[in-house]
Amino acid sequence: MSGAAHGHDTPVFVFVDLDDSLFNSARKCPPGVPLEPAALLKNGEVVSYTNPRQRALLHWLRQGATIVPVTARSAEGFARVLVDFPGMAVVSFGGVILDAQRQPAPRWAQHMQAALAVSREPMQQACASMSAWLVEHEIDAWVKVVEENGQAQYLLTKHRAADAQVLAQLAEQMLRPWAATRPGWRVFQNDNNLTLLPPGLDKSYAVAYLMAELRAQGDIVTVGIGDSLSDAGFLSLCDYAMAPQGTQLGQRLWECLA
Repeated sequence: MSGAAHGHDTPVFVFVDLDDSLFNSARKCPPGVPLEPAALLKNGEVVSYTNPRQRALLHWLRQGATIVPVTARSAEGFARVLVDFPGMAVVSFGGVILDAQRQPAPRWAQHMQAALAVSREPMQQACASMSAWLVEHEIDAWVKVVEENGQAQYLLTKHRAADAQVLAQLAEQMLRPWAATRPGWRVFQNDNNLTLLPPGLDKSYAVAYLMAELRAQGDIVTVGIGDSLSDAGFLSLCDYAMAPQGTQLGQRLWECLA
């Protein structure tokens, strides 16, 4: 694991979230600007785009840093990202670290296997309870357990019409009460993504691991970029942190400062 010095003495590593940080779904893109495809659905349809400012930021970062994606996307979902990230990546909310060849880092995989071993059964129970709730209340949403290499990672719920308010009600009425009785389980919602994270799974844990690996080779400068409250943990580990304007995390920061 290494990072080029890029013309200065200390290598810079940028740990960056992807969706809503470096690209957006079509409905979130600003009108009247030239867009470029950034990610695909399983059927090959374009689902996310970059705008000119995002492309300018990405170009600028590439001039002086090694970019490390840190995303909730599964490894399969990350493989459908069209933006090129040639090095390592953190996927599945930190459950998997991929090397430059897109293979799971063995030591981290072993660690996560042990950390998540007891989470599969309660996560499946939560998924069944959520499914029954959706049917009972006639909510047009789907829920699934996201898995990596046969290992349960986290629970994801999305509304088919992207109704974030309905998801927020679902979180308050069903998912947060479920998590409140189980220590270490956490619920995050950002727009149309409602997630239930088990103990031991967090982007910050994987980023902390990578930072330690990198610093074992010498001093580094770290920058974090993220849009969601679930990104705050790994951003707090970085020397510098950024949040895009108008995002969940950006808005929370401005509210705290106002």
